[in-house]
Amino acid sequence: MSGEPNTHTSPERPPVALVLLLGTALLINYVDRGTISTAAPLIERQLGLTPSQLGWVLSVFFFAYVPAQPLMGWLADTVGAARVLAAGFLLWSAATVAAGLSRGVAGLLAARWLMGVGEAVTYPSALALLAQRVTDRHRARATSVLQLGGMVGPALGTFVGGLLMVRYGWRTMFISLGLASLLWLIPWFRQMRAAPLHAAPEAATGASPAYLDILRQRALWGTMLGNFCSNYAFYFVFTTLPLYLVHERGLSLLNMTYLTTGFFAMESLGVLLSGWLLDAWMQRGASASQAYKSALVVSAAGVGVCLLAASAVGLTGATLLLLAAGFMDGLNAPAVCSLVQHFAGPYATGRWMGVQNALSNVAGMVAPVVAGYLAEATGHYDAALWLAGGVALSGLLAWLAIVPAVQPVQWSAAAEGPAPAPGL
Repeated sequence: MSGEPNTHTSPERPPVALVLLLGTALLINYVDRGTISTAAPLIERQLGLTPSQLGWVLSVFFFAYVPAQPLMGWLADTVGAARVLAAGFLLWSAATVAAGLSRGVAGLLAARWLMGVGEAVTYPSALALLAQRVTDRHRARATSVLQLGGMVGPALGTFVGGLLMVRYGWRTMFISLGLASLLWLIPWFRQMRAAPLHAAPEAATGASPAYLDILRQRALWGTMLGNFCSNYAFYFVFTTLPLYLVHERGLSLLNMTYLTTGFFAMESLGVLLSGWLLDAWMQRGASASQAYKSALVVSAAGVGVCLLAASAVGLTGATLLLLAAGFMDGLNAPAVCSLVQHFAGPYATGRWMGVQNALSNVAGMVAPVVAGYLAEATGHYDAALWLAGGVALSGLLAWLAIVPAVQPVQWSAAAEGPAPAPGL
């Protein structure tokens, strides 16, 4: 990494254009990824799928997304995060179009699998770029803008995709959104030419570590477990909430679209508030451990309680609880990604996040499949909702007992001497 000054990473001038483009990339990522959930009730009916078969259709994306994460993290740290992100973006947009052109279940599964490979680049590349270009003073806010894309994406995708689907059908929805996504590459190519990437000076914590050094860190194993628990609840909502609302609460497709959009809108609000409040709190003297862990604990407890309680009340109460769960889930996003950047530093964030995202996104493979089988076994989606709430609460164990004090890992020292054993 070059040690020359970079005005884009000074405390006064954060790289606004880069952060906004990364947030937009994640927004498009989740729009394209989430179209399958919006279309699930129609696909289920038109293709004659059982709930468990539909669960596999919803989860096949993650059977590519998860194992590709460590590879994409390595590529981001070695080949260049900006280039890797551009290539993956092109691949997943093309796969979205291919899903709309598919003529049966096999073609749809193949397109979704290919989309998983492409979208695996996003988090390792984006967090590597933020770790290299953003100082600690702006880290939570920059991360919240990035993560806001991941919250607005499902809301926008559900709303726009739902309207397109109701009017033109689910195939047109896939094709339209996939083609529109490609427009993002135009400003991104300009960004790649305009500014070389440098590490933020205060983030340099030693030589680039090997994967084995990263795997030895207790913090990695704790963040993987905590992130898995929060992701399980998120992916239940992302993939199965439309089915729960239609089958259990009797909502129409349009009303389902409105309520699901509301969940993600509240999540977006939580992301924005959390990012700004965390940076402000730390500027007033809070430690990284105090700030980030507080947000993660409140989020895990709030999401778990709201989901567990939602099935026990009427539609109005359930609506309010689901909206509250969305807000609480938003508190998690800036904290967990800022925590990763703080631990790993600019030389290892891509690979750290690649490994962490691989395990934590196993939740995306499991949640829709388990929900489908539970619905077949019980005749309802309530048990799947309870399980999602219980898993969310389990994240408290990781944040309170496993993740150590949040401070940068000195990688040169970690390579020379023994590191703590994984704390699972």
